[in-house]
Amino acid sequence: IWVDKQMYLPLKTVFYDRKDSLLKTLIFSEHKQYLGQYWRPGKMEMNNHQNGKNTTLAWSNYRFKTGLSERDFNKNSLKRAK
Repeated sequence: IWVDKQMYLPLKTVFYDRKDSLLKTLIFSEHKQYLGQYWRPGKMEMNNHQNGKNTTLAWSNYRFKTGLSERDFNKNSLKRAK
């Protein structure tokens, strides 16, 4: 994992298969700060080096402080959310 040393932001993650061959690379980019403290990537791109396929996730409209509590994530609450 590559991390920006000053901002502690993820920049890149490299994945290897069981044979220790390069499998995928995930690149984080277009970081933006929200609410004056939360840094999030605007784009995540996964490149599969073995089959040549790519996937791009473009993030927008991050929401923070939505009123959720830890209780909303317990086992029973998550079962009801299905």
